Amino acid sequence: MIHLRCTLRTLLVITALLTVTTLSGCASQGSSIASFEESPSTAYTQLGMAYLQRDDLERAQQAFNRAIDISANDPEALQGLALIYQRQGETASADQYFQRALSARTPFTQARNNYAAFLFSQNRIPQACEQLEQATSDLRYERRAQLFANLGQCRDRLGDHVAALASYERAIQLDERLPRAWLGLARAQYQRQQRDAARVSLERYVRLAGADDESTQLSRRLDGEALHDG
Repeated sequence: MIHLRCTLRTLLVITALLTVTTLSGCASQGSSIASFEESPSTAYTQLGMAYLQRDDLERAQQAFNRAIDISANDPEALQGLALIYQRQGETASADQYFQRALSARTPFTQARNNYAAFLFSQNRIPQACEQLEQATSDLRYERRAQLFANLGQCRDRLGDHVAALASYERAIQLDERLPRAWLGLARAQYQRQQRDAARVSLERYVRLAGADDESTQLSRRLDGEALHDG
C-alpha cells in the first residue's frame, strides 16, 4: 500500500544539502537553495523521504529528526519516522508517530493509508478498515481508487464479502484499469457464488496484469466447480 515519490525538487534539495555542511551554508544563488532557506523543515523531510526510498534508514531518520527539531509538528516528517519505525519493527513507536502525523494535518490521506497498511500488517484488521473508510472520504485524493481497493481487501479479511464487493466496484468505477480491483472483485464474486461474473472480472484482470499464481488458482477453482456442476 505504501508509495513514496522522489520529485525533481527533492533531488535539487538533496544536491544542495550534500554540498554544504551547515544550514547557513545554503545562502547562495539558485532556486533550490532559496526554497531550502524558505522552508528548511520541508527540505529535510524531502531529503529523508529520498533516503527512505533508497533504504538508507539511518540517514533518513537523521533528516526527519532535523525536520522535527525545526518544526515539531511537521506531519510529513512525523510520518517518515513512523515508516522507519515500522520497518525496524518498533511497532509502538510507529503507531505513535502515525497518530501524531494524522493529528498534525487534516486530512492527511497518504499517512492514513500508510497507517492502515501498518495496522493490517499487525493483524489489526477492524482498525485498518476504519482508517481506510475515513481515507476514502477525501474526494481530492488522487489515488482514491486504490484506497477503495485496499478497503475491499480489508473487508475481505473481515469476511464481509458483500462490503468488499461494493468497495471493489467503487474502485473500478473510479479507475477501470486498476488490476488489483478486478482481481479483488473476482474473489468477492466467487465468494458470493457469482461464478460467471467472477470469470469475467478475472479475465479483465489477466488482460490488464497478466496471469499469476493467484489468478491461476482462482481460475482453476472456477473451472473445477463448472465441471462439477456439469
